[in-house]
Amino acid sequence: MHNIHDGLVFALIPLISLFNIVPSLKAQAAISTNDIVYEVYVQSFCDSNGDGIGDLLGLLSKLDYIQELGANTLWMMPIHPSPSYHKYDIIDYYDIHPDFGTMADMDQLIAAATNRGMKIILDLVVNHTSAEHPWFVASSSSTDNPYRDYYVWKDFESVKDEIQKKTITFDSDNLTQWHEWEGQDDRYYGFFWKGMPDLNFDYPPVREEIYKIGKFWLDKGIDGFRLDAAKHIYPDDRFNDTRLFWEEFTKEMRTLKPDVKIIGEVWSDSMTLSTLFKGLPSLFNFELTKAIPECILAADAGRLIEPYLNILKAYQSAGVPFEDAILLSNHDMNRIRSTLGGDIQKAKLAATILLTLPGTPYIYYGEEIGMLGIKPDIHLREPFLWGEALLKDTRWLKSTYSVPPEVESLEIQMTDTNSIYHHYKKWIALRNEHSLLSRGTPEFKNLQNNSILAWTIEDKKKTLWVIHNLSDTEIILPFKDKVEIVSEGKQVNVEDNLVLSAFSSTLIRMGK
Repeated sequence: MHNIHDGLVFALIPLISLFNIVPSLKAQAAISTNDIVYEVYVQSFCDSNGDGIGDLLGLLSKLDYIQELGANTLWMMPIHPSPSYHKYDIIDYYDIHPDFGTMADMDQLIAAATNRGMKIILDLVVNHTSAEHPWFVASSSSTDNPYRDYYVWKDFESVKDEIQKKTITFDSDNLTQWHEWEGQDDRYYGFFWKGMPDLNFDYPPVREEIYKIGKFWLDKGIDGFRLDAAKHIYPDDRFNDTRLFWEEFTKEMRTLKPDVKIIGEVWSDSMTLSTLFKGLPSLFNFELTKAIPECILAADAGRLIEPYLNILKAYQSAGVPFEDAILLSNHDMNRIRSTLGGDIQKAKLAATILLTLPGTPYIYYGEEIGMLGIKPDIHLREPFLWGEALLKDTRWLKSTYSVPPEVESLEIQMTDTNSIYHHYKKWIALRNEHSLLSRGTPEFKNLQNNSILAWTIEDKKKTLWVIHNLSDTEIILPFKDKVEIVSEGKQVNVEDNLVLSAFSSTLIRMGK
């Protein structure tokens, strides 16, 4: 068999035989709900009142757009009152940031989503609050305040060695987690920043407050939570205590909504993640997020297959059901197109790989129009480009990366069938049409060519073949029998060849 480089063609042997020459690699798929989740940063998404800031009514006006794209679930980044641009330092869990609108607007958004059969997930940030939260204001006022134990305070002598710590972690660039407060000898714990003090989950009233907050929003009609910094509930990575808390939290939420959607953000290895599935039934697969662009940049399928199989093996070792939350990027990492050097074809390929793997895909707003963004984090949240005719662009931040002509507006891309927008829409539609993609068990195929990433998924009635060309050259595959190329909507006869253009993907269906 030839290696395929510079447009070389496989020896003319039947495709079925070709795919079975080399032993396959099989993995148990994750549980899937067939959801496709769209992550929105409200402030940058859509402005309804002309003040330049995205808001809830602007988001409401774009529910049809999100649904037409093919997503059925909306993940809203924090919407509560907060002193920061990112809103992860919350002042009031029971209210809406005034820039975004009112609680009445939120009620209207929830009702509109429900009427469309869409779900809403809220960012729930409970590792910490803002230092401006009334709980912390009271806690820091005196050592005998009733709210003192809502946060973690220790006397200076007991933490003086830790105060001098000069190391940082992947999660936090803090040089110390123990911070001083004016007029006090004690220090308080804040893992991420002095302006975000950690709550004290050893104190039962705090845990009850968190359950109360969750139930408040479920009662409002939302469908679940993305749990921020879920690994850092307790100081010093008290992992077992953290796991037990999330088990209790999930149990409490299910008393009100049995099918509540719970997704945890934990930056850790897959074996560590697997121990959390009982309390966090869905976790972001960040190892896969890393593997997808690596396999594209190296044109090497093994860069994805090996870590993917290792991840699922670790997940399966938990012995409990899990939902694999898969993604290309989010608000904490460089946008996927930027990771791929700005190349729009590679960005399309990354999207197709994501949308053909089992699990629940999470799409970060703007990925579908090829937005760019590189840390610091504020530049991962640049305004969505709707276009002049749509007149909904936000202006709170001047974009540095996602600017025309590098990124074309949605308005322009809607008229171009070759745009990345139409690419996303096509492959989301295929995924929604062929639910086997999200729930099946992938069997990876070794074609003795590193630049082809391929697997099959089957049930009792059919087999789906997923084939990705990771290279920058055309690849041609011969066929023995008639098959249906569902990604192109056509039949291929025995005399035909499957032509895989550079950085392209194909979905094939065969009956049994």
